[in-house]
Amino acid sequence: MANIEVVNALSIAAKTLKTNYHLGVVQCKDSFYGQHNPEIMPVSYELLNKWEAWKRLGVVASEMESAALFVVSSYLKVRSASVFVVVGNQEREKMGLSNPINHDTKAAIEVAIGALRNLIAADNG
Repeated sequence: MANIEVVNALSIAAKTLKTNYHLGVVQCKDSFYGQHNPEIMPVSYELLNKWEAWKRLGVVASEMESAALFVVSSYLKVRSASVFVVVGNQEREKMGLSNPINHDTKAAIEVAIGALRNLIAADNG
């Protein structure tokens, strides 16, 4: 079963739970503050240009951990996917829009569990 099937299982679980969700490409980076405070970094020009490029490419989020997960799972030939909680949206804030901060992981955990149940059922039947 390919990773796309894992993503589909996550999507089905989110729909079943009536949870708001987004699917898409996520940028994985190695510098948290490079994104959130690029102006103070020695390579600020480069960071700002790269961030604009990622936005133009349509990435739906940015995070720091999934690249290692996908590399290792590819090497081990096992399925993997990522489920993220949108904590905040710095682009909304830059536009003067509300930027509610969310630290509630319950829905993400429930979606992941639901997807695992779907995958186990598919594997067994």
